Amino acid sequence: MNFFCRRQNIAHREAISGIPIVIRIMKLVSLLIFILQIGVFANGRAQQVNISVKNAELKTVFAELNKQTRYRFLYNEETIQKALPVTFKVSNSDINTALSKALQGSGLGFRIHGETITILETDKMKPVAPMALTITGTVKDTSGLALPGVTVQVKNKPTIGTATDGNGAFVLKGVPEEAVLVFSLLSYKSQELPLNGRKVLNVVLRNDEANLNDVVVVGFGKQKKSSLVSSVASVKGDALRIPTRSLTNAIAGQVPGIIAIQRSGEPGYDNAEFWIRGVSSFAGGTNPLVLVDGIPRSMTDIEPDEIETFNVLKDAAATAVYGAEGANGVILITSKRGAVQKTKITYRGEYTQNKPTRLPEFMDSYDYLFAYNEALRNEDSPVFKTDEQLALYKNGSDPDLYPNTKFLDVMLRDNTFNTRHTLNFRGGGDIAKFFVSGAYYQENGVFKSNPNNIYDNNLGLKRYNLRSNIDLNVTKTTVLGVDLSGQYLLTNYPGTGTATIFSRMMGVPGYLFPAVYSDGTIAGHPGIPSSNRVNPYNLLMESGYAKEWRTSLQSKLSLDQKLDFITKGLSFKGIVSFDATMNYYMNRLKSPKQFNATSRDANGKLIFTQVGNPETTLGEPVESSNGQKNIYLESSLNYNRIFANDHTVGAMLLTYQKEAQQQGEALAFKKQAYVGRVTYNYANRYSIEGNFGITGSEAFSPENRFGFFPAVGGAWFASNEPFYPEALRKVVSSLKFRASVGKTGNDNTGGARFLYRGTYTTGTTGYSIGIGGTGSLNGLNGIVEGRFEAPDLTWEIENKRNYGIDIEFFKGAVDFSVDYFNNLRSSILLQRRTVSGVTGFRQSPWQNFGSVSNKGMDGSVNIKQNIGELKLTARGNLTIAKNKILEIDELPQPYPWMNQTGTSIGEWNLYTADGLYTDNDFTMTTDAVGKRIYTLKPGLPVSTLGGVVRPGDIKYKDLNGDGKIDNFDRSYYTGSNPANPGIVYGFGLNAEYKGFYGSIFFQGVAKTSTVFGQNAAGNFFPFTFGVEESNLRAEVADRWTEANPSQNVMFPRLHSISFSNNQVASTWWLRDASFIRLKNIELGYRFPKKMLRKIGFETGRIYLMGNNIAVWDNIKMWDPEIGNANEGLNYPIPRSYTIGIEFNL
Repeated sequence: MNFFCRRQNIAHREAISGIPIVIRIMKLVSLLIFILQIGVFANGRAQQVNISVKNAELKTVFAELNKQTRYRFLYNEETIQKALPVTFKVSNSDINTALSKALQGSGLGFRIHGETITILETDKMKPVAPMALTITGTVKDTSGLALPGVTVQVKNKPTIGTATDGNGAFVLKGVPEEAVLVFSLLSYKSQELPLNGRKVLNVVLRNDEANLNDVVVVGFGKQKKSSLVSSVASVKGDALRIPTRSLTNAIAGQVPGIIAIQRSGEPGYDNAEFWIRGVSSFAGGTNPLVLVDGIPRSMTDIEPDEIETFNVLKDAAATAVYGAEGANGVILITSKRGAVQKTKITYRGEYTQNKPTRLPEFMDSYDYLFAYNEALRNEDSPVFKTDEQLALYKNGSDPDLYPNTKFLDVMLRDNTFNTRHTLNFRGGGDIAKFFVSGAYYQENGVFKSNPNNIYDNNLGLKRYNLRSNIDLNVTKTTVLGVDLSGQYLLTNYPGTGTATIFSRMMGVPGYLFPAVYSDGTIAGHPGIPSSNRVNPYNLLMESGYAKEWRTSLQSKLSLDQKLDFITKGLSFKGIVSFDATMNYYMNRLKSPKQFNATSRDANGKLIFTQVGNPETTLGEPVESSNGQKNIYLESSLNYNRIFANDHTVGAMLLTYQKEAQQQGEALAFKKQAYVGRVTYNYANRYSIEGNFGITGSEAFSPENRFGFFPAVGGAWFASNEPFYPEALRKVVSSLKFRASVGKTGNDNTGGARFLYRGTYTTGTTGYSIGIGGTGSLNGLNGIVEGRFEAPDLTWEIENKRNYGIDIEFFKGAVDFSVDYFNNLRSSILLQRRTVSGVTGFRQSPWQNFGSVSNKGMDGSVNIKQNIGELKLTARGNLTIAKNKILEIDELPQPYPWMNQTGTSIGEWNLYTADGLYTDNDFTMTTDAVGKRIYTLKPGLPVSTLGGVVRPGDIKYKDLNGDGKIDNFDRSYYTGSNPANPGIVYGFGLNAEYKGFYGSIFFQGVAKTSTVFGQNAAGNFFPFTFGVEESNLRAEVADRWTEANPSQNVMFPRLHSISFSNNQVASTWWLRDASFIRLKNIELGYRFPKKMLRKIGFETGRIYLMGNNIAVWDNIKMWDPEIGNANEGLNYPIPRSYTIGIEFNL
């Protein structure tokens, strides 16, 4: 340990003094050579002996042994001469064995002291205490790979033990000569080896068949994988390493059962939305419960290098213990902890270059104005710009007066960068074990910076992570855990919100003004100031800046106490946790003086008119803050015991209480629960588990406050049956069936509290209690009823059923697992929307109303194959979830296609497009001034959606046949899918050969749709706000025109202003939003250990990684994962390329 501390001090002094690193490396290498020389010398003393003599005197024997080992011999000449000549032979033996043979029957014995051997008469030798040996060796698996973390103990003496280091090596001191050593490691068969005079043991551990000792983290505990009855998916933390900030962006396609979608790439606000097995409620909360080391916490800013396992609990048998919070599934994140081993130091550093995966493309000024002229001609109106004016925009001769501004090019960088550094320390001994981690992550935004500003207007984020997990063996039966962690984020943003900037720089036409005039004058929109009539360049460069400081601190104290003195297998566990989040916000805003150029004077100088809002200088900071503290208390009694080798019994009784105190809230949010579990396993063949959660909620009256949520599950490990055919075992080496059924609950209403209590509203219209000379006097405000009380309100319930099968083929070459689930959510907590106003309610009352079914499957497959020294692994997972609304708060509809009941949550309600109107649909006449008048022919339905239709406009089907297109012709049954995907999948391949390795991973979604123009119509439809407040995408070139009256176009007839008939949600704008993405590809090289050890390292690698490399989809205009948010004009998801290194000491 001192050696490592010295190295760190050297590194620190180098940073200060600048002493060349080469000198330091030379010193380090010299020290290592010296240590190696000592090791070689010591090894020489333990060389083996080969000797064969016949009727030889002992003096001759001692002389030969001296030559071979250089041990010095001390003896009495008279004593030696009395001994008879000896005959014996030993080969490849140690000195002890050789001397024992030589002195056998002579009445003589020996003692070894350092390099001296003393020969004595046996009856004169004093008894010597048994020798304590130092045993060394290595432990490897059957493929020859070193196994770190193997426990090495003296049998029946657990106080004498150690663990193998990162190279599988161990040193165990104080071992009795006749000891038996026990070697054990999770997922491997334990071995017991007697010493038999050996001081060096090289051990090979074999995998335990069917991974019977694998341990899986479940709710409030751990279970052997072999006895697991519930549906649990798990991945290691290493699988979640991608070059982004938020951990939520790493889980899509990685874990079966999780549906995750990233809607934005904005630093600090790029968290993905995710659900477990889809969405099963149309009201209240649908997000899963996230627990970090057993405590409810956010997962977004956890560093992946801190994570040991990431587990997803999906069925009732796994989640019922969480009662009211288990309805939407549970995510359990377990951080790394210490191990009995030499301290292992790990460093990982990454440098990443980012660029947007896809950005919208827009028409230039000429094409934009040409299209606007076309829209006017479609309406028989005069054109906006003459051909001569259009030519000036096209040739670019005067970019100040006839600009062609590309705001995306002017305001966005081509590339951005981020860096990551992590440093971990992991180790421990018999008394204490520790894991300490620190990390730094930095990310820049895609905006360009204004070099003239005294502040940074670009986005930027810096994050610092710290974690310390300490386990102390206070006694042989008591373990104290002390965990501390924290995250600190500093972020920077422009003074105007990012979404607004993107919306405006893609929604302001480039013909109006340049970003900045050629003489440096700040340009402004010529129209009356409004949220749309702005220069987006000024929103970024001249609006000020905003900063955020986000701090999160977590602490946990745990105590594990064995109670074997009461009964074997009984233990107690207690947990106390205190977490706090503190967020501080500040902005300083400004508004520049803006001008619009109208012409040039005789000298060619621009003539300006001041426009826009008045100038304001950089203001004083406007500050705000929020925060929250969380307290969690848990205590439990646990029992685990094996009877008669085959009967494994487990039980748990647990209670917890938690509260969350938010800044500005007088009353803390509180919750209390009682949990129980009983498990039984017979001979690793039959498993049954029953558990329950009893949870209390503040939302319900005392009579309905506590809910009872039971579950039961069973499993049959068929391949462990004695009658399982051996011939079948060669193919299907492991076969297990699982089933579970249970009930979970939900009380999340989205924020409303104490729903059972009625409320009153003050400050309403009152009355006067007096009259004076000037009128009424002494007016008092009135008090009226607010929310109506709901004493019978109770839990939202989800009944879950799950059936699963786990199969292993060819002794682990193929591992396959699949689950079918059938869930029913009922008594959904909602605020009624169909209660008539004549009832007198001032607010719609809360009630348990509605039900949703959610069915589907999820599964995973892993394949391993070695071809010589080439190691191949493939993996894949699939999640399919389909929900159906069985009951919802809606009035009986006049037509079946209008009923939301029977559809999926989030299903689109659309008009059915029937192509575009053609000339044959109208009778055309002209008025006195030559303006065309189009009249629909008899028999065609008349649109009431807004505007007078003409050829080229969208025509809709009249579903109810009443001769008009109105709200009764909208349908939920048009073949669309919800915005959230119903299918998520991922698959990948890894390969490794002689230190080189590579991996590739694809992720995709299906059964999802989007409808263009339904989130922000002005950002999609042409000229929604007129010519000065709109922009046209390049795709508008694919449009209907009088010269090209095609039905096979994307955009219908152009209009000079918003035209509702063409903009309503319809199948014309419906698109399949499915996609498949090349999510990750990595190439790397692991350096040879022999080379690394020469410079003090154990392992090391260098790697190149790409993330979000390519995407295949039907949207094309923007990254499909963004959805229709802001019509694709959100902060883009980045494509990234990373170079990284990782070393272990």
